[in-house]
This record gives sequence, C-alpha cells and structure tokens, in this order.
Amino acid sequence: MAMATANSDAQTASGNKRPQQAAAARAYQKASLTAATEDEILDTYAPVISQMVHRFVPLVKVTVDIDDLKNIASLALIQAAHGFDPAAGMSFEGYARMRIRGAILDEIRKSQPLSRTVYSRRKELENSIETLRMELNRQPEEEEIASRLGVRVEEYRAILDDLKPVIFVPLHQMMEGDDEFTQSQDQYTADITQEDPSESIGRRELHVLIRDRIKQLNRKQQQVLLLFHYEGLRMKDVAELMGISESRVCQINTEAVLSLRSYLQRQERI
Repeated sequence: MAMATANSDAQTASGNKRPQQAAAARAYQKASLTAATEDEILDTYAPVISQMVHRFVPLVKVTVDIDDLKNIASLALIQAAHGFDPAAGMSFEGYARMRIRGAILDEIRKSQPLSRTVYSRRKELENSIETLRMELNRQPEEEEIASRLGVRVEEYRAILDDLKPVIFVPLHQMMEGDDEFTQSQDQYTADITQEDPSESIGRRELHVLIRDRIKQLNRKQQQVLLLFHYEGLRMKDVAELMGISESRVCQINTEAVLSLRSYLQRQERI
C-alpha cells in the first residue's frame, strides 16, 4: 500500500509539472536559445536537478559539493537544450534527464575511484555469481555466494559495500566502457540524437536481455531495481518502503547489478 501511495503521489506531482514543462519544451525547439530562454529552462527544471543530485549524493563515500553538482547539472541541461532534436523521436525531458544524470554520475565517479584490488574483487564476484547461477539453475542466495567465496555473510556484505559505485552505472549502459569504474564515460554525454540505427537495435536487444534476467532475480532484488533504477526513488525512500535499512538496500542493489553484469557478459561471449 505504501508503495502504491508513493507511486501515486509521484505521478500526481509529475502531472502537475507537465503543462509547465511542455510549454517550456516548445521554446527548446527554436533554432537558437536566448539568455532569457535559458533562464526559463533552468527555472523550470530546477526541481528536477535538485531531485537528481540529492538522490545520489547520500550514496557517495567521499564528500561531494552539492552546489558544484547542481552547477554541473545545470550546464548539462543547457547543453541538452542546445543539442536537442525533436525529430529524433525522444521527448526533451527524457533527453535532458539523460544528460543531467550522466553529468552527475561522471562527477561522482571521479570523486571516488576504485583501486585495482577492488576492481579485481568485483570481477571475481561477478564470475562466482554467474557460475553459481548456472550450477543451481536459479539466482543464488547470499549465503551460497558467501560460501563460494569462502567468507561469512557479514564479510560478503562488506565486499558489496566496497563495490557500491556499481550503482552509478545505468542498467542499459552497464556493458559499455567496462574496463574501469574510474574511466570517464563519454556515452553519458554523447548526443543520442545522432545514434546509429544499428546501435538502436543493439540497445533494444540489451533491454530485452536485462528485462528477462531481472525476472529471474529474487523478489527483493527486483523491488530494489524497479524502485531505484526505474521509478527514480532515493535509496532512503526504497528502504522505507521495503522496511529494511538503507545500507541493506544498497547491498541488495549491488548484488543485483553484479548479477546482471555477469549474465550479460556471458551472453556477449556466446
């Protein structure tokens, strides 16, 4: 019931903003943008920027300046307005959110680089999860994963805490730029209005693989992925809805994302 109420409230709030955002969107389709139009864009989407910044900041291990993130997000919004092509078939709001999110994630990723040791541990964990999934023909439980790694459940959860930055990888992009967490991800700020048709087909196929794999995850993992990645809730809000701690939600999310990554990597090799 709480989840339904939260979703209803979010939809109502979104519905109230749509007329204003739709009116502003018509201005973005002009050949050029004036300073006044840019101010209108920033004013209209200020709540969106604030919501997206505050959604990720609590999950960062190091201190990140919120004002700096908002400035970076604002710049991404203006760049989105200048680069938006309505003929590409994507709404401006969807395009702007993609650009804003990418700018925020790039900055956060720079603020907390992972060591080679942690990166290797991530690869080891991904391989262990996928091997167990194939052996059991189902999603392995955390006790089974911990046993395979030769650690206690508490130690396994600590490993998941160290790997928390995987939450900053959007699900549909988790196979891109796979060599390092610390790399700058150009695809987040690329102009998707220029996307090659073959890339569009590949992206749709990836979405299908992700959707099918999510259905195989356990109920809690499915809930976390839905609420955080698709509904756009903060981890704190997800924790309240599920009746568990925020840190536990982060761990469940990390394990689910690693499970998806390991599965997709195997499918790519087939």
